[in-house]
Amino acid sequence: MEVFVSPVTDPALNMGLESFFLNQYEGEGCLVYRNEPCVVVGKNQNPYLEVDVRFCKDQGLPVLRRISGGGTVYHDLGNINTAFFGVRKNIAENLYARWTEPPIQFLKSWGLIAERDGRNGLEVKGKKISGSAQALKLGRFLHHATLLYSSDLAVLDACLTPVGGLVDGRGISSQRGPVTNLFEEFENADDVEVFQSRWVEFLVDSFGGEGTSSVPKAASKVVQELVHAQFSRWEWNIGRTPKFKFRLPVKEDRLVFEVKKGLIEKVYLEKNVLLDPLMDNGLLGEEFTLSSLLKAGIGTLCPEVVNLVFGK
Repeated sequence: MEVFVSPVTDPALNMGLESFFLNQYEGEGCLVYRNEPCVVVGKNQNPYLEVDVRFCKDQGLPVLRRISGGGTVYHDLGNINTAFFGVRKNIAENLYARWTEPPIQFLKSWGLIAERDGRNGLEVKGKKISGSAQALKLGRFLHHATLLYSSDLAVLDACLTPVGGLVDGRGISSQRGPVTNLFEEFENADDVEVFQSRWVEFLVDSFGGEGTSSVPKAASKVVQELVHAQFSRWEWNIGRTPKFKFRLPVKEDRLVFEVKKGLIEKVYLEKNVLLDPLMDNGLLGEEFTLSSLLKAGIGTLCPEVVNLVFGK
């Protein structure tokens, strides 16, 4: 198995690399990478139910959607990501048990006991240090996992605490719990770059390799196309959210938007359902984006819409 280290920290590009190794690459191995600060939701999640839109906008944190399931995570340069990929030889094989073993053994070599938390994650001393998710495509798999080393946990908590009472809808919910940084568990902790290099060395040794491999040249064009067509687009990151209702406070009432596949299906006042002042203003069938709402004059009814709705 080959070990690759991503040369970039752009989250959309690294998502493109994961997709390349799942769908276009025939070999087996893993990709290690870190991302600039961002929020990543699972393939089947509703970002309005998972993140504080206001906080993410204020901090300039992009919200992206990955190709695998699982819950929402915060990435920054203190978080090490590893994506294992290869041939899915046995449909009944427990991929989570198999691919959570390498980090368990790695941390054991440093004197840390990491245990599976029963929710596809790992914890040390009862606090989560890793979460994982996977994507399956025909006969191949991609299993990726985080390792919290020196992430900004205050930002993590703030961006993953959504404003309550605004949204009703379907979607896989994240499992919240206490987290910690591995950095805190070492008396003389190295910086994250050194820790990552030692993790990479462990993987190379475990797989019987002689060193890391260069990312295939063929990946460049594929990844750029994927970023342009998918991972940088509102239609993928926000628009494919499962059907939901969004309630926007308006004076003593709430304006309700029913949204399906990113498009507005209904608009009405919650307490005065018979009054539909916005039914004929051209919003129906439009994308549920900040620009659409501002164009329809919603900003004059509720200035807070600027902070509560994802833009485009």
